Amino acid sequence: MRNKFLKFAILGAVTSTVFFSSCEKDNNGGEIKDVDRWITVSGAKMQDEAGDGDGGTMVFSMTVDEARDPKYSVNVFDQGEGVRSARTARLQGSPDGKYLYNIQYTGDDGGVFNKYRVGGGKNIIPEGNEVATANYVSKSPRWLIAAPGVGIAVRGTANPVVFTGTSPNFVYKEVSTKIDAISLDLNDPKITHTSTAEIRLPEAEIKAGYHISRIDVPIVNKAGNKVYIGVQISRINTTGFTIDDKGNPVFATDRNAAKVDARTLVLDYPSLKNPKLITSTKTKANTNGYRSTMQYIGTDGHVYQATSGEATGGSRILRINSSTNDYDNAFEFSLDKALGVTNSYIETWKYVGDGIGFVVYSIAGQKGGHIARINLKDNSGTKYTIPGEENLAFRQIQNIATYGDEVFIAVAEIGKDGNVYVFNKKTGDMKVGATLKNKPGNQYIGVY
Repeated sequence: MRNKFLKFAILGAVTSTVFFSSCEKDNNGGEIKDVDRWITVSGAKMQDEAGDGDGGTMVFSMTVDEARDPKYSVNVFDQGEGVRSARTARLQGSPDGKYLYNIQYTGDDGGVFNKYRVGGGKNIIPEGNEVATANYVSKSPRWLIAAPGVGIAVRGTANPVVFTGTSPNFVYKEVSTKIDAISLDLNDPKITHTSTAEIRLPEAEIKAGYHISRIDVPIVNKAGNKVYIGVQISRINTTGFTIDDKGNPVFATDRNAAKVDARTLVLDYPSLKNPKLITSTKTKANTNGYRSTMQYIGTDGHVYQATSGEATGGSRILRINSSTNDYDNAFEFSLDKALGVTNSYIETWKYVGDGIGFVVYSIAGQKGGHIARINLKDNSGTKYTIPGEENLAFRQIQNIATYGDEVFIAVAEIGKDGNVYVFNKKTGDMKVGATLKNKPGNQYIGVY
């Protein structure tokens, strides 16, 4: 296996030499434009059902002025370039808009990391080594840009259920979770650290069938010595099982289980060692998100973390204290209370500085998607009115972009045209930007 990896790395190095020799050329051999900031939109194609997003991912880059202009029109599905991935690409973008990063999700090349230089329009130019991560974090890792120039990819896998007794009188005993993590140098693509460990919940929860079922959205703290990783906790039905063809019990997941307190996994950085769990007493929820960033370092140095899937009371934003590296259980932002709604669900959000954030959310049990500007300092929020919001679906959303005081969000119904919306983070003003042309079943899922 090691020899295979070395061969792959050597091939990647040779390939990168070719890319670097022409890195200032676009896909058609022309010169790359020199602009202050590219605004890149991404779109997910339908595979089997409208909005499933599993048919591949397309990207297209425009200038900031073009992104602001509702007369400027782009159809990423006709004009864009495909990003390599068997299903929806897990894209990340550099803060300056010059690079896109992707770890291919599932398929033959699942787990392969690629770096792209953004050249405007459909031009994304591969740069640097491809990096194979599947041996460490699977062909479908969860990952984010966790610090400047650093990516962290993770995997949480429940171990086989431990049981006692003989058929048909099996007795559930416990289940733990195997945690894998790697860090990536995004400037000179390569794996820099790896780790693996077993993690257990408190014994009372283990006996009741609870375990960590997924981890995601890693971020390095301001001090640069810890990684916070969001956690989803599930429960196994400890008394309900079937017998497989080998005579062993198969315990099913209890989809209606009561939730337990929100948790975050903490690792030392950069070693990615010494895992521990911290616990919030403010909500019983998940902290892993779905496909986008859910936690940010605030202007004050604390980490602000959005939750989802609460038992009651809608999504919150919690705070991890920069001094203690633990939850500050004196702090709680409730989106329900800030907006006067019930059972809000944060799909994604963006912290934009000085306690201000922009939240993309839905309401549990209702159709539609919404956007609000929130203030974490005074626990307030203001919802925007967007045409057709009762038909919006943001479940696949991956990213919100910023440039100066502006915040860019792609807003379009599945299979229908929409726009880039441009918000001023200081004043809260909203303007309609570039027109996003669509195709049946497809959807726009991010701005970078």
